[in-house]
Amino acid sequence: MKRWGLLIVLTYVLAIAVNYYAYSAYRMNTNVFTQMLYLPSGKYLKPASFGYYALLSDFVYLWSIQYYGDPQFSPKMEYLKHTYDIITELDPYFAEAYQTGALFMFYEGRNPSAGMALLDKGIEKNPNEWIIAADAGFYCMMNLKDKRRAAEYFEKVVKIPTAPAQAKRVLAGMHFQIGDKIHAYQLWKEVYESSKRPHIKQIAYQHMHDLKVMVDLEALKKAIQQFQERTGKFPFSLQQLLVSQFISEIPIDPDGNSYLYDPRTGEVKYAKELNIYKRYQ
Repeated sequence: MKRWGLLIVLTYVLAIAVNYYAYSAYRMNTNVFTQMLYLPSGKYLKPASFGYYALLSDFVYLWSIQYYGDPQFSPKMEYLKHTYDIITELDPYFAEAYQTGALFMFYEGRNPSAGMALLDKGIEKNPNEWIIAADAGFYCMMNLKDKRRAAEYFEKVVKIPTAPAQAKRVLAGMHFQIGDKIHAYQLWKEVYESSKRPHIKQIAYQHMHDLKVMVDLEALKKAIQQFQERTGKFPFSLQQLLVSQFISEIPIDPDGNSYLYDPRTGEVKYAKELNIYKRYQ
C-alpha cells in the first residue's frame, strides 16, 4: 500500500512539473496550470497521500512559488488563502510555508487579514518557531502600523529559548513607542544583566539611564499637578509631596543626585542632558 501511495504522489508531482514546463515553454492557456487551484482541502488530501503528506505539501508549496511568484503568470489571488491552507494542513509544521504564504498575502494578494490568520495558525502549530511570531510582529509594526499588537507578538518571541537576543531589544523599543516606559526599562535591565558583551551592556545601560529619568520625571510631574489641583498652589519642595502622600518616595536621578525643582513654576527637571532620548526630556 505504501508503494502505491508513493507512486500516486509522485505521479501527482510529475503532473505539476509537466504543466509548469508546458506553460513556460509553449505559453499554454493558464487554465492548464491553474487547475491546481481547485484541489480539495488538505484534510481530504492527507489520507489520499498514504503517509506521504509532507512530500505532497512540499510539492504543492513549490508549485505555489512558481505560480504566485512568476511574473509571467496572472495568478488568481482569490485562491491564495486556499492554496496555503492546503499546504499547511498537509504539513502543519512547515514553518517556511507560513512565512511565504503571509508574504504573498500581504504584498501580492493585498489581504493582510488572511496573512495574519495564516501566521497565527503557524504560531499555534509551531510554538517553538520564533521566526513566525517575529514575522507577525514586523508585519503589525511595518504594514499595519499597530505597535501594540506588534509588541504582543514579540512578547511571544522572547519567551522562546532559541530566539535571538536582539528580540528583547526590539520589544523594549516597541514598549517605549507605545508609551510603556516602565516595561521598556525592565526589558533593558534584563538585557543588561544577561548580556556578556560589553558594548551591548553599555547600550542597555544608556537606555536604562534615560528611561529611569523619564519615568521619575513623569511621576513627579503627575504628583505636582495633583497637589496643585487639590491645594491651588505648587508644593514648596518635593519633600512636601512625600509628606502629603502624593508620592511614596522621592526619586533620585541615575547619577545619585536630586532632581531640580522650582517651586515658583512647579517645574521639575534633570540636571544633565539625556543621552538617547534627548527630545523626550
